[in-house]
Amino acid sequence: MRLAKSLLAEFIGTFALIFIGAGAVTVLPAHSIAAIALAHGLVITIFAYAYGKDSGSFINPAMTISAVVAGEHPVLDAIPVIIVQFIGGILGAEALLAIYGHGAPNQLGQTLINLHQTTLMGGFLLEAIGSFFLANTILNAGIRGAGGNLAPLAIGMTLTVCIFAFGPVTGGSLNPARTLGPAVANGNYSEVDLYFAAQILGGVVAGLLYRFVWKKSLSPVALGRPVAQSS
Repeated sequence: MRLAKSLLAEFIGTFALIFIGAGAVTVLPAHSIAAIALAHGLVITIFAYAYGKDSGSFINPAMTISAVVAGEHPVLDAIPVIIVQFIGGILGAEALLAIYGHGAPNQLGQTLINLHQTTLMGGFLLEAIGSFFLANTILNAGIRGAGGNLAPLAIGMTLTVCIFAFGPVTGGSLNPARTLGPAVANGNYSEVDLYFAAQILGGVVAGLLYRFVWKKSLSPVALGRPVAQSS
C-alpha cells in the first residue's frame, strides 16, 4: 500500500511538473524567464509539501537514482518509481499536445541546447552541474533534514535559480522526465541522450558525496534514526 501511494504521488507530481512547467514555456514569450523558472520551482515546492511524506516527492528519475546511490532509497522500489515518473512526464506533455496541437509555440517546452550560446559540451556541463546542485539540496535539505520544514522551498528554489541562470541555454531541465515528455510529444529525440547522461551524472556525483561525506559524518541519532540497542 505504501509503495502504491508513493507511485501515485510520483506520477501526479511529475505530470504536474511537465504540464505546468513545460506549459509555461509553451504559452509565455521567451523573455519571461522569471515566470517560467517560478512555474517549475513552485510545482516542485507544492508537491514536495503535498506528497513528501508519502514518496519523498522526487518527481525526477535522476534524483531517484541519486537517492539510491546515496543509500537513502531501496533499489527495487526505485525501479517502479522511475517508470511512473517517465509515464507522468510523457502524459503531461501529451496533455499539452492535446490542448495546443502540433503547431504549438516553443515546441511544447522541449529542452534543447541553444547552440548560439554554447556548445553541446557546454550544455552537458550546465545540466550536469545543475543536476548536482538539485540532488545535493534534496539529499541534504530534505532527506538529511538540514532544511527542516523549509526543505521543499529550498528544493524548489534550487530548480528556480538554475533556470534563471541557464534556462535560455538548456531549458534548465535537470530531469530526464522533463526532457523526455515533450520530446515524445514532438517526436524529436535529438539531444535526449545527452541530457539523460548529464542529469544522471550530476545526481550520481551528489549521491556519492552525500554517502561518503555528509551521511558518514552523522550518527544514527543525528539522522533521525533510533540507535540499535546492545544486547
